[in-house]
Parts: sequence; structure tokens; C-alpha cells
Amino acid sequence: MSNLIKLLHDTAALRAEYQRLHQDLLGLSMRRLLFLVRPGARQQVEARFQHIFQRLGELREEMGRLTPDDLAIRRGEELHQALQDFHQAFGETLGQLERLRQAQAGQATSTPGKDRQSLLAPYDDALQHQRRMGARINDLLADL
Repeated sequence: MSNLIKLLHDTAALRAEYQRLHQDLLGLSMRRLLFLVRPGARQQVEARFQHIFQRLGELREEMGRLTPDDLAIRRGEELHQALQDFHQAFGETLGQLERLRQAQAGQATSTPGKDRQSLLAPYDDALQHQRRMGARINDLLADL
């Protein structure tokens, strides 16, 4: 299997981890309520953010080690560029979610901080851009 295809798979798995984190932090569900009342929830969130940021960095490093043979599959160069674009968008989305979480934690402890509502728009913009980049990858994969 091409290392590029493996990277696509690993990126999808990381995106799924992020999606669960997003739901735990922002979703309106019983799961979120149960998550928030759990002892040590804040530390768990910090660890999950750290893990996702670290794994994204590792995937970016792996992207840099791809060889021409890895890109020799049909539309390999286009997939490579689309994956780089997605990683960039994903990193921005993750950073925006982290800023939103920090503002939310600051409000919970009554410390001054950025208004949560003012951070929702940039997060949503980053999330929409990430989704467009993901759709681009899906379109390229559908045409393989």
C-alpha cells in the first residue's frame, strides 16, 4: 500500500478523534453532560488536545518523507497537495477550538477573557474550510 494512502487513512482516524472531542466540548447531548461532570474532565480534554496536536505534527512529518514512488499512484500529486491543504485547515480548526475551550474555561472560573461568542465565528469559518478541504480529498479519491 502506498504511504500516501496510509497517511490518508491515519488522517481520517485523527479527524474522527477530533470529531469526538468537538462533540464533547460543544455538542448538545447527554454525552456532553456526562463528560463534563466526570472528575478530571478538564485534564482529559487537555491531554486529548495535546495528543491530537502531536499526532498532526507526526503526520506532517510523514508527509515530508513521502517518496516519488509513494506519489506514483493515479492523482498522487493532487492527493498529496490536497492532504497538505487539509492538514493546514485541520490545524487551524483545532487551534480555534482550543482558543474557544480556553475562553470557555476562563468564563467558568470568572477570569476575564475573550467572549466565547466572538470566537464561535472564526471557529465555524475554520471548520467550514476544513470540510471543503476534506470534500476535495473525497472527490479525488472517488475518481481514482
